[in-house]
Amino acid sequence: MLPIHLSPNGQGGWAWQGSIPVDSTEGLTVLLFAPQGQHWEMHLQAPGKDAQGAESLSMTTSQAAFGLEGETFPAEVYRVEGGTPGLWHFQVQATQPAGKSTDGYLLVSSDSPYRLYAHLSTYDLRIGERIGLVAYLYDQSTGRAKALSQIIQSAVAKVQFPDGREHSFLMFDDGHHADGAAGDSVYGMWFTAQTPGEYTAQIRVKATTPSGKALLRTSEHFFPVLNTSARIGKGAVAETLNANRWAISLPVEGLSPGSTVQAYAEMWGRGAKGQPAPVGWFGGLTTVEGQAVRLTFDIRWLAYSQVGGPFELRNVRLQDVDTAIPLGEQTRVELKTPVLDTRMLERVQTVSEEMLMGPRPLHMQTQATTGKLMLVHGYCAGSNPWPTSDFSNYAVFQDYHQNRTHDQFARLIRDFGAQYSSFGIVAHSQGGAASLHLYTYYWSGLDYSSGSRLIQSVGTPYQGTALAGNLALLGEIFGVGCGSNWDLTYDGAALWLSGIPSWARGRLHYWTTSDEDVWWRWDYCNMATDPILDDPEDGVVEKWAAQLSGASNHGHKTGWCHTGGMRDPAQTSDHNRNAEMNTYGNR
Repeated sequence: MLPIHLSPNGQGGWAWQGSIPVDSTEGLTVLLFAPQGQHWEMHLQAPGKDAQGAESLSMTTSQAAFGLEGETFPAEVYRVEGGTPGLWHFQVQATQPAGKSTDGYLLVSSDSPYRLYAHLSTYDLRIGERIGLVAYLYDQSTGRAKALSQIIQSAVAKVQFPDGREHSFLMFDDGHHADGAAGDSVYGMWFTAQTPGEYTAQIRVKATTPSGKALLRTSEHFFPVLNTSARIGKGAVAETLNANRWAISLPVEGLSPGSTVQAYAEMWGRGAKGQPAPVGWFGGLTTVEGQAVRLTFDIRWLAYSQVGGPFELRNVRLQDVDTAIPLGEQTRVELKTPVLDTRMLERVQTVSEEMLMGPRPLHMQTQATTGKLMLVHGYCAGSNPWPTSDFSNYAVFQDYHQNRTHDQFARLIRDFGAQYSSFGIVAHSQGGAASLHLYTYYWSGLDYSSGSRLIQSVGTPYQGTALAGNLALLGEIFGVGCGSNWDLTYDGAALWLSGIPSWARGRLHYWTTSDEDVWWRWDYCNMATDPILDDPEDGVVEKWAAQLSGASNHGHKTGWCHTGGMRDPAQTSDHNRNAEMNTYGNR
């Protein structure tokens, strides 16, 4: 994915030309992104051919939209059948008056097995911290677990800072740039962030395949950097809250009183022989009170694990509620505890809901009398994607044309659902992740619903989507509608998932879909997004990235795409699946 800048060609028009090494021409696809309302033309020249392109390329041209639901960019799609690997030449021409935008993007893709894998090296995305990116090439046929050895010639990361400045960083395989061991063919870079805000980065790798063909790969990334940092003290105090719970006060500096954060810790004590023993992992949302945060801990876990004192907290972590970015960490914290009532140490053999989720708020103790099945849309959706004729006793959640974090999205669902005594959820795309977030962190009508399936989703990128990084890069040039979303990136999704416990995952049911795969044609849901998504995919989400460990996977179905307007019908219009969701959905 390479930027284009048109310059005057001396003939009253504008032009750009460049060369890109292509190591495989099987499934060669070229996307041209031009400013809205402008007509740009592209000419391809195969390797070794004259400027007129003596070789007749078997090429088709069509229009498509690249993006996520309501956030899309128009693209001209060129599909080349045939040709030879090597250095391909591209020329873009336009007739336009001076003063209008002359910037665009060119995306070139093929079915080459050689892929670039890149990710952040740390999630300490705060000012003053080192932030790094790691990248390596791998062979798709053998999996991305192992880097291809000694084929990268150069690797560069171009980072755009929140103020618009750009800086290119060389990436190294020397063991000193978050790249692992020196000489392991994994490349890394880092920089110290001095400005909070939204960053974009593109990694560009030049290499030679094992058979000697030149290749070029890029990877696009988006990430926020926060200006908040917490310092966690090394001594915490527990007080008796009631017969079953302790209130643990954890000293913290650097956070604004009244702000909400995610807090997590491991409780450790001593086993029967005096050895260190884990009790459990606990945490959730908490409010900063002065210079402390308070966590509650159910002491029945001590009886269940048969662990006694003295106790301490380990791997204590505070995270930002919107981004899940760590604000502060402490490896070990001493814990002063009240004297335990020995009667509470009698063996507990079953884990109750209260032990997992905490006590229900007093105002939510009443039992549900009537409930609804809530139909929830995804990121930036322009309308309700669900055919309401497929559902009964339903309510339609509406927050159209918006970009929300999972937490913001979840609280909107909660507030909308407050008008009903209870509700279950049928969700599309990001709506599934937001619903799971709601069930994990907040009390709502979900907790008072009845039925077989609490949350059901289709097409949800629980592990992110590659489109999120590419959209951020395109948005820098063309402007954005809904905007970039960290939770939908691979890195952001991984960080968010780290806080979702097994008891919450176990209440979710999900499906995945992809296009109908046939041998006689180019298979895709969206020809514009197909080049950057690994098959099988639904035009927005790859099958592997829609998996959620610990949840109920109801299978994969072909012939259905993410939204309407793609080659196959929208996955939300599958009447058979909808009937099943309607029958078993909680209300």
